[in-house]
Amino acid sequence: MSLSLLVCFFGGFLPMFVPSLTLEIVLRVICGFGVGLIQPLSASLIVDCFKKGSEADALMGIRSTMVGLGATIFSSAITGMTSTWKLLNFAAVLMIVCIIMIVAFNAFDKKRN
Repeated sequence: MSLSLLVCFFGGFLPMFVPSLTLEIVLRVICGFGVGLIQPLSASLIVDCFKKGSEADALMGIRSTMVGLGATIFSSAITGMTSTWKLLNFAAVLMIVCIIMIVAFNAFDKKRN
């Protein structure tokens, strides 16, 4: 999961510094690959942690809702606060926060076991 977040971060953050539209599109495709890796992993984590039943079904519904709401609200808020499209790439910094949380919780979980 950390690898997919890193791919998504570099593909989402680096276009801010690229002068060429072609290279920006290539980096966006790389970001899309990272997102394509994250989405199925998040669903498989729910399936792995919660066996089939009403709890797993409810969590899959919540996951789908949060993906849709997060994309809509976050992109609208960031777009409203920024004056240029280049600043929209700062949203990719949240990937670093997620990577830090994953590493921290994995280290905590290993200590506990």
